[in-house]
Amino acid sequence: MKKAQFLGVSVVLGLGVLFSSCESLKKMAKNHASVKYEVTPSPLEMHGDKVKVAIEGTIPAKYFWTKAILVFQPTLKYEGGQQELKPIVLRGLKTEGQGTVINNKTGGKFSYSDEVAYIPQMEECQLVVNPVGYPEKKAAGMDVTNQEQAATVAKNVKMGERSIAVGTMVTSTRIDRDHSKVSIVPDKYEKETVIPHTAHIYYLVDTYNLNWRLELNKAAEAKAAIKALDSLFATGMAMKSVSIKAWASPEGEESRNQNLSDNRAKTATKYFNSAYDKAVKALARKMKVKASTIKQEITPNVESMGEDWDKFLADLRASDIAEKNTIVNVISSHQDRAAREQEIRNMTVIYKEIEDDILPPLRRAEINVEFLEPKKTDEEIAQLSLTAPDSLKLEELLYAATLTEDKENQLKIYLSATTVYPEDFRGFNNAAALYIEKQEYDQAQTLLETANGLQPNNGEVLNNLGAIAMAKGDDDNARANFENAIKTGNADAAFNMGMLNIKDGDYAKAVSAMGGEKCVYNLALAQLLNGQIDAAKATLNCMSPVSADGHYLLAVCAAREGNKAEAIAALTKAVAGKAALKAQAQKDVEFISLREDAEFQSVVR
Repeated sequence: MKKAQFLGVSVVLGLGVLFSSCESLKKMAKNHASVKYEVTPSPLEMHGDKVKVAIEGTIPAKYFWTKAILVFQPTLKYEGGQQELKPIVLRGLKTEGQGTVINNKTGGKFSYSDEVAYIPQMEECQLVVNPVGYPEKKAAGMDVTNQEQAATVAKNVKMGERSIAVGTMVTSTRIDRDHSKVSIVPDKYEKETVIPHTAHIYYLVDTYNLNWRLELNKAAEAKAAIKALDSLFATGMAMKSVSIKAWASPEGEESRNQNLSDNRAKTATKYFNSAYDKAVKALARKMKVKASTIKQEITPNVESMGEDWDKFLADLRASDIAEKNTIVNVISSHQDRAAREQEIRNMTVIYKEIEDDILPPLRRAEINVEFLEPKKTDEEIAQLSLTAPDSLKLEELLYAATLTEDKENQLKIYLSATTVYPEDFRGFNNAAALYIEKQEYDQAQTLLETANGLQPNNGEVLNNLGAIAMAKGDDDNARANFENAIKTGNADAAFNMGMLNIKDGDYAKAVSAMGGEKCVYNLALAQLLNGQIDAAKATLNCMSPVSADGHYLLAVCAAREGNKAEAIAALTKAVAGKAALKAQAQKDVEFISLREDAEFQSVVR
């Protein structure tokens, strides 16, 4: 009888424990609403193809049963499926093992974070939690790591599903992929091309008269320079400047050398004027016009340089004279000019090379003329580029594209360059850039492949290849091309990398990459995502005109600021410019606070 009574008491006690555990867990479930879940951000946001979930949980005092294990595992639910996030364990004071301990008397806090790969269905989603609790003893010998396993433990209790965040902001996907910065390789055309020419006239010692029989004047180089000067005169080319300088050798007395220098400059000037007049008269006869109508009035800048001490020393040091360094030191040691001149005369007696080879070339006049290459007018170049492109030089043809703002004419000119000058990559690259702007990517790709073959690893070509890849959604290829283009110093590629920075979720870096530009949609997007709403609005408002997508982004800015009127006004302009934005706005959680608003509904439906 006593044994039966003992067994009965044991059973009752056991049932009491079980009943108590069930009641404790059910009480937790009943009071689940008292647990606070703070989701940051809310709604969720997509960053770099990921949705990051951060939850701060606050559990009130006297909520958590001391012998309970709670498996907390959020779930993203969306149309057509759901995504389980990682689980964590919360446990009472009288349990053992891993997990965050929650004090029954004081309550407690826990932090949770996870990320999942974004799929489009997640734009309209709910983040829900439904923790599963169970008595620790009932899981003895079991490996419980997630909610599904927790639900198999005896006496488990689900706390009750709660939605703690709705929707995912996908504003970071609103990159304008069709407007990468393209690279045009500039022409090398010169509005003014200077053709410099130098000729020398040499003089016998102590003379300044023109003597073409002098050996130095009969030398091939000197004769060729004088003949070339006459030929340049004969072309009728304009002269930008004329300078005439004359020197004497330094062995003579200073004042005499200065006089020689003065008179040699006059002789050279007289020759220049005579030779130019002769050429003008010959050209005038050929053209059957008066010489005065084609002669340019130009006054040479004449300088008498005196004795050429510096060139004497330089030529002496460059000579083959064995004792040249000693000679230089001896001559240079004299501070008195007269003594130095005498020393040079003494050396000429000892070293014949000084008298024969070094001093004679110093007795000279130098004529420097800057001729201006004849140029077609801009009007002529522009006309010929469209009517007779093969009549233009390469640089003229490429320059012609800068003389018009008509994109179709620019394209025609660059395509002509690919035909007339197929060996130069610039026509191919620049035509491709314009095709990219027209979003005709296949034509651009073909041209760029040719350009890349002609000029491998060119920064402009690589950037434009990256722009095509970006437009086609091939981000890996776009990134590789932009990075390689940046290595060459291409600034357009550095800007374009900003779009990939947005995609990567690195908004500050995107703003930095694009910050050199103004009034650009993608810059505004980066600024908005980086929390710079005022800057984003300023960037968008200075666009001319503001695009439909730009107005949509302005509506997002206003919604984030809580400015309903401004958001509705911008959204109205956006959908007026692009009807497809209505459907996007309907599901965009940027406007979640406006979804029930009648004005908003009238705009997006």
